Amino acid sequence: MHDPALPSQPAPLLPLGPRSAHARVAPVPLSHPFRPHPGVEPAPQDAAAELLLCALRDHLLAAGHELSRCTLKMTGEPHPLAVDLVDLSSGRLVVARGTTSRPALQEAIGELLDLGGLFGDTLTKTLLVPKPPDSDLTGLLSRLGITWLWPRGADFCEGTWCPA
Repeated sequence: MHDPALPSQPAPLLPLGPRSAHARVAPVPLSHPFRPHPGVEPAPQDAAAELLLCALRDHLLAAGHELSRCTLKMTGEPHPLAVDLVDLSSGRLVVARGTTSRPALQEAIGELLDLGGLFGDTLTKTLLVPKPPDSDLTGLLSRLGITWLWPRGADFCEGTWCPA
């Protein structure tokens, strides 16, 4: 979902932690499609994740947030690691899934833990989903220090809190 009205220049790159010493960072413009990630075969839920990411991006930009995206090419890895979205204003690393199925959330948890470590664990790990996950999964996310966002109307809820 390329939007030519968005800034064509990427936001500033993020400071990387010591685990990413062997990574090449490539900025990705906010207007570039989020999904599918480079080297990843498209999945049916990628379209839903794309819509969620675009909605969150637009919501945060309208609120004046500074956002960034990039890919990390790690030594020995065949494909770069894509960073869905980072909200520099709130210090939030966002990974999106178009479904709340257990396998999708397990994969997202691994992605958040891996990427979070590459950024020196300085960013709040956040999972963007279309609806609140089941309570056993929200308990797991909470124990791991991962927050979750989900859309409600024109706004986004965080965990069990929703704007009035």
